[in-house]
Amino acid sequence: MNFDAYLSLSDAAEVAGVNPSTLEGWRRRGWIGPDPSCADEGGSAPLVRRHLTFRRSKGRAFAYRLGDVLDAARDTAANPRSPGREVRVLVLS
Repeated sequence: MNFDAYLSLSDAAEVAGVNPSTLEGWRRRGWIGPDPSCADEGGSAPLVRRHLTFRRSKGRAFAYRLGDVLDAARDTAANPRSPGREVRVLVLS
């Protein structure tokens, strides 16, 4: 798999299993994940804000680097503070 390949917004969102708006948020604000350059021998690393690598494709559209999209999806799913991980209870009256 070529992790340096660039994907359209819809393709990148499908690969990551998220809404396109989530991908846009990762592009604008970044996501919290371990810093791969500071991993110690035990594999743990300090958390840092990371950003998607992107470029302009046709017109105003963005293309996203596959490796960064997969990293963001993995780190967000592993983050216990991620809003998507909380349990929601629907109360019907």
